[in-house]
Amino acid sequence: MAIVGGLIAYLADKMGSKIGKKRMSVFGLRPKHTSILLTVLGGTIIAVLTISVMAIASQSARTALFGMEKIQQELKLLNQEKADTTAALEQAKGKVNEQNKKISELDAKIQEAVAENDAMEIKLAQVNDMYSQAQNEVNSLTHSKLQLTNEIDELEKTTEALRKGIINMREGQVYYRAGEVVFAGVMRGGLKHKENIIQMNWLLQNANEAALQRLGVIHDEQKPLQAIWIGKNVVDNAVARLDKSKGNMLFRIRAVANIIVGELAVCDIEMVDNQLIYPDGTLIFSEQYNLGNNGPSYESVLMEFLTQINHNAVKAGVLPDPMTGKVGSMDAATMIEAANSMRRTRGSFILRAYAKGDITTAGPVRVRLEVVPVNE
Repeated sequence: MAIVGGLIAYLADKMGSKIGKKRMSVFGLRPKHTSILLTVLGGTIIAVLTISVMAIASQSARTALFGMEKIQQELKLLNQEKADTTAALEQAKGKVNEQNKKISELDAKIQEAVAENDAMEIKLAQVNDMYSQAQNEVNSLTHSKLQLTNEIDELEKTTEALRKGIINMREGQVYYRAGEVVFAGVMRGGLKHKENIIQMNWLLQNANEAALQRLGVIHDEQKPLQAIWIGKNVVDNAVARLDKSKGNMLFRIRAVANIIVGELAVCDIEMVDNQLIYPDGTLIFSEQYNLGNNGPSYESVLMEFLTQINHNAVKAGVLPDPMTGKVGSMDAATMIEAANSMRRTRGSFILRAYAKGDITTAGPVRVRLEVVPVNE
């Protein structure tokens, strides 16, 4: 626009100069006024033409010349919309803040829920473990129940046989009394499970052989006869006890009731550690006696002395026979020799009993007697 203004001024000046020189007159005006009028009209026409050309050639120019009011109105509307939008934005920010607070609260609740869920999963895992243990126990109990059922069936058969023979109990011949030892054996500890089973089978076979010999029955080895009965759980417990043992153990198979000829001998297994009670040569008992004119007889002194030996041995840990209460026996030659030694003293003497060989819990108690006069 500055360039166009300068051009208009230049052209108008030139036009006014030419018109002034020619002394032209328009509408009866003086040449000076005519020159001024034409100069103004020329500048106006040139400006209008310039603006028209710019409007035709440029959209921006047309907008600036003719659309300014519209633009101002639109700008006003836009400013109003901006204000409304800004207010809406502030309101939305407030809502967003509220939503963020709610989200934070929900996050906290979610974390609590996750923690509770983790705790519940831990409890669920514990419950599952307890359920698995309970299931295993149920399976074990079911297996035990089946075993007990089988044993009950066998016991019922045995009981039925006992019922049939209960009438003849008093008249029938009893070949084993309640508590009597059918067979006893010492078995080694610290062996493997299979070896312990072999030892237990040896014990049961020998107990069965002993019962058959008591009955005087001769059986074929190809078809062995069964004379005793022991519950499977009792045998399993005995094998388990032998598995845990580190030393030798004494096993005694004993009848649980009076057994009549013709019936199975229902037995139980007694188990004790077979410990060394008296090493060889140990003094078991010693006592001083005086066989004067009015003193006791040699036989009574000797029997009393043997009774004291039996009492001391049982107290020390030797297992006695459940029927007789004795832990051993003495041959007649030893007793006669001891009686002769006592006679030769002719007065006071000390009678001593020494272990003849190592004596364990299983026994028997074998002794060597020594008679020492008091004056010696």
